[in-house]
Amino acid sequence: MADETTQKEALQVAYTFVQRDYENLEGGVVAACREVEGEGGPSGSSVTSRLRSLGGRVAERLKGALCLGVQKTLSVVSTHYIINLEQLATGYVVPDGDDHATIDAMDQADAGAEGAASTLARLFEGDLFPGAEDNEDEDERNEEGGGS
Repeated sequence: MADETTQKEALQVAYTFVQRDYENLEGGVVAACREVEGEGGPSGSSVTSRLRSLGGRVAERLKGALCLGVQKTLSVVSTHYIINLEQLATGYVVPDGDDHATIDAMDQADAGAEGAASTLARLFEGDLFPGAEDNEDEDERNEEGGGS
């Protein structure tokens, strides 16, 4: 049971970090759209429409990356342990009681799984964001050579 709980906690931590990044990105896109509108562009302007469209595509790519990341994490966990994935999908297993105890248990689980989540994220990075390394290498070359 403890291993199953640890697995659930690791998955929840990974999900929490990705969700937080998604929300931050979404907030940035919304702020950028508002800024463009605030500069005198009508809401149907070409720039505003393009930013909204881009935001939607980015959100869809992030959702896809999140789903693939969770799927790969579950695959790794399932090669180490015999687990019931349907039960695992129900979320945290926390003691019944007051909300503070529940939140504390979830926070403790998140903190305990942070290292494993980071390691798995690095392991899956190429699969989740194909071409990201190529883009980083290109950016470094541009910075070193004066950029294009």
